[in-house]
Amino acid sequence: MDKLNKKILWLIILLCALGGLVAPKNVLALRPFVTTDADVVEPNIAEIELGIFGLHEQKHPGPDEFVLDVSSIRFNYGLPWDSEIVLETVGELIDSEYVGTLGVKEKQFADTAAFYKKVWWRSGENGGWTPNFATETGFVFPTEKGTSGLDFEGAGIFSWYLEKLTCHLTLGGGTKKEAFEHNTRGLYIYGIIVDIPLPQCKKLHLVSEYSGEKVENAILDHQLLGGVVWEGPLNIDYDIAGFAGLNSESVDWGITMGITFFIGKKSGGGKT
Repeated sequence: MDKLNKKILWLIILLCALGGLVAPKNVLALRPFVTTDADVVEPNIAEIELGIFGLHEQKHPGPDEFVLDVSSIRFNYGLPWDSEIVLETVGELIDSEYVGTLGVKEKQFADTAAFYKKVWWRSGENGGWTPNFATETGFVFPTEKGTSGLDFEGAGIFSWYLEKLTCHLTLGGGTKKEAFEHNTRGLYIYGIIVDIPLPQCKKLHLVSEYSGEKVENAILDHQLLGGVVWEGPLNIDYDIAGFAGLNSESVDWGITMGITFFIGKKSGGGKT
């Protein structure tokens, strides 16, 4: 890993460590989803989404690949003008010759990115069928094996806050540099999230997501996710979910679990 990538990762870790010096605040967040929502945290409030454990398997024509996510971090910091910055990365241990026992062959940081998210329209206190609308744009850094140069991603996000459920829709695109190659292709991304609090226990949410991406001149990679989120004690949200791919280009199966907490003094706006 080169010096630039190390500096990026240390920046994310430092921001998270500084955030831990402030008391957490309770706001339901966006773990364990791949896509996002049309909302941001309030100015000077930080949101830490920490993936404690995850793994997935993907079969290939050659050796199968078994990946253990030893940790993942998504750091959101609220800015003025109803916006926030997002920094994220995932630490991976990869066994590219999986035969039933984990033998680590490679280590890397994946999905290392920095984004700026801005809410342009809010539906108001009553929510309903008029959605929030936000945009998220930024860069993906070349920390994965075989990558070089920055990639760009941008998306528009719609969020509907209905009486019995919440729904988020993401549509976007960007660029994708192929591993071990120097050519750049177009990238198309999308996702839809449904969040349903249980009537008997509103702190427990059933969640589901369909998400996908398609690289130009390649087969669609898409998957389904299902799980639960619990608004637990000490103002911490806990989540666990499983996911499975829907074709040969997608991950075969996987699981993820993590926690989310907020830091800073909340005044009543932003994510709720």
